[in-house]
Amino acid sequence: MDRLAETWAAKAAEWRRVRDVVAQAGWPVYAPEGDVEGAEWAREREERRAAVLKEAAAAEVRRREAADELRTEVWLPAAPGRLIRAAAARAGLRPDEVLAQVAQRVTVSEDGTISVPPFTPNV
Repeated sequence: MDRLAETWAAKAAEWRRVRDVVAQAGWPVYAPEGDVEGAEWAREREERRAAVLKEAAAAEVRRREAADELRTEVWLPAAPGRLIRAAAARAGLRPDEVLAQVAQRVTVSEDGTISVPPFTPNV
């Protein structure tokens, strides 16, 4: 409720300012192009609006990309786990980064066979 009261108080203050600008300039009606302060505020509002729209668009892109991602926890037996940790250490990566690179290279044949061509993990 306080936010609503603040908003209306700000609007009332702005209308009083506009009234005073019109009276001081002797205009028959308000002319926004002649109101330097109002024009500056309008420009700033438009910049904030454009920034919010740009961020909203970027957030939508991130949301769509996240919907395609797969996050999982993998428990590997000791031997494969050691191999992954060793490969990660040699490449200067974390084990999950090596597994992500493995997953990016997975191919699935027509008969459903899954394979990963040989590669060297890299940063």
